[in-house]
Amino acid sequence: MKTSKMYSSVVKWLLLLCGIISVSSMSDVWVDLRAPRFVVHGHSAVLRCEHNVDPGTIYKVVFFKNSQRIMQYVRGRDPPYEFYNFTGADINLIKVTPTSITMDRMDFSAAGTYACEIAMEIPLYSKPSKIHELNVIVRQKHRPKIKIKHQKLSPNGDLEATCHSAPAYPAPYLTWLINNEKVDERLTIPHGTVNVHRHHHGMPLSLTNSSLRFPLSSLQLFPNQTVDITCLSTIPSYPTIGEGYADVQNQTITVNVVRLEPTPPQLPVKIMSSTLNKTERSKIHYSLIVLIIVGYDVFLTIF
Repeated sequence: MKTSKMYSSVVKWLLLLCGIISVSSMSDVWVDLRAPRFVVHGHSAVLRCEHNVDPGTIYKVVFFKNSQRIMQYVRGRDPPYEFYNFTGADINLIKVTPTSITMDRMDFSAAGTYACEIAMEIPLYSKPSKIHELNVIVRQKHRPKIKIKHQKLSPNGDLEATCHSAPAYPAPYLTWLINNEKVDERLTIPHGTVNVHRHHHGMPLSLTNSSLRFPLSSLQLFPNQTVDITCLSTIPSYPTIGEGYADVQNQTITVNVVRLEPTPPQLPVKIMSSTLNKTERSKIHYSLIVLIIVGYDVFLTIF
């Protein structure tokens, strides 16, 4: 009995000593909340609290939304999980683990900032993750629409076009491509977003408009070549590594480059009325008589 007590004391001292020694390496501990940035309305999202700590040393894991607790796991408690007041989604109790939660049927109120925190008992130490922003979106239901100002393009002319996206939430971001190459944004004119007076579960939807004026001379084209114009409509404006776009639609139109012949100059033409009044007819008859008399006098003089 005495031996077992001594052994237990030695183990506690060794654990405490290991904890004290490992305190100096706590700066190497990292905690990261892995979750999607965008979730389609009504879909599910999985939040994972990832770390580089030995799972056997973890005492507590806490998940937060907007700095408020939504779930807490404490090792050794019965039950180990504690859930807090949370609106906007249903936490799937079957899929919950000490370091992950699954949220089903995401509503717009579920959007916000999320974080997690782990705590160790030996040594007594806790570390939170960075804040992660999560958004709930409504996808576009159709492709964007392009309109070309001129259907016949000259190799040295300008390509002028407009594009508008489908309604969505948030309003999509438009990107222009020429022959699959992104157009310099200085050649585009954003016209902002327009509320289309349509709602998805109470959320108003918007579309985005943009126009393009692109100099074809920069492509060094020749007649009978073609140009592909693409309008890319995305949520968000840029993809993330490993996640890509949350929603993407595009339309491509191919136009022909032709040689436009210059319009020949037109000389001014006086249009005479087919019906002349009496005075005008008299003037014409008098002129003809004078020409005949003068011509006859000239004839007699010569011969």
